[in-house]
Amino acid sequence: MIFYKIKIFILIFFSLFINMNSFSKEIFTKNDVELFVQKALEYINKNGKVAALKEFTNPNGDFKKGSHGELYIFAYDFNGNVLAHGDKPKLVGYNLFHLKDPEGNYPIQKLINAVHSKDHWVKYIWINPADKKIEKKMGYCLKVDETWWIGSGLYVTEETNK
Repeated sequence: MIFYKIKIFILIFFSLFINMNSFSKEIFTKNDVELFVQKALEYINKNGKVAALKEFTNPNGDFKKGSHGELYIFAYDFNGNVLAHGDKPKLVGYNLFHLKDPEGNYPIQKLINAVHSKDHWVKYIWINPADKKIEKKMGYCLKVDETWWIGSGLYVTEETNK
């Protein structure tokens, strides 16, 4: 009986140890995000807008990264209409220009302004797909043409604040 309990304990311990990675969030850097958005821009230039928007919204595509899909591409027009969203495809077609976050800010308007800024980065808050909590995020955005833009971001941690 004691050997049975030890065996069960060992099985539980190792199953938790092996699966611990599924509870953690993957850490991305600002450089990772910039390269990811640049890769998306190259995809647009090579494959066209329609194919790119479809790929950006594909939950199993090349533009969703991280153990919980924390890194994804989003695309909007300059009026705030969602053209593609790698984490929440159901947002496509909605206008989020006037979306207000719990802090009273307008994240989509901040992102649009970042498209026109020197470094293309902005801080805002958004729902993290890894834990479904509203968290601070840094977004990086690039203009595709005069009608639309793309971006991605990383959730702010001690590592990203450095």
